[in-house]
Amino acid sequence: MEPISFSSFSLAAILASLPVNGEAVRQPTITTHISPAIAGQWEIDLNSTVTMTKEAKARQAASKDNKNIKTDEPKMDAGAGLLTQDEKRIINIQPNTNKKLVASASKSNQCRELYNFAADNEMWSVSGKEWTYGRYLVTHREEGLPIIAIKTVYDNNEVDCSGNQIDQTDEALIAFLNHDGNQMQWCTDPDGTECFMNFNRILP
Repeated sequence: MEPISFSSFSLAAILASLPVNGEAVRQPTITTHISPAIAGQWEIDLNSTVTMTKEAKARQAASKDNKNIKTDEPKMDAGAGLLTQDEKRIINIQPNTNKKLVASASKSNQCRELYNFAADNEMWSVSGKEWTYGRYLVTHREEGLPIIAIKTVYDNNEVDCSGNQIDQTDEALIAFLNHDGNQMQWCTDPDGTECFMNFNRILP
């Protein structure tokens, strides 16, 4: 698990928006609560690259011209007509050998990165031999995706799935949270156009 920081938000900025002890709150500007929707165990899809949320993909698809779509299917001339069954023609289509075939079953010894979000704002994660413990907070805003802030309290400083050995004790991670059923993404922007982590729910 590598540390990631964003300049647009900081844990201090979120905490600064909360009232100090004894201060009366007349009109709240930010709403925070534990999100029971993400409580449970999640596994990071380590094979995924930077992606977008479904909503961002739909917006992008609507704005793009679909004429530039590449296909491996053979093209037919307009004057070729349709083949009938009695023409006894054979179309010779060569397989595309440029693409690698990947087995669908995961190897049993594959490195797994698991995140556990408890209902009391506690979080612990396991990545290879590394395990961390921390606290998390989900903040819902008026517009855009909610924000998740995670503060690491303890890191055993072992090697993680990416081969890194970094002590993340006292580090904070802040991301925009997109949650949809058993899928979750962490993104760098409130619209979900750049998401850097994809999660699948393992346990409720």
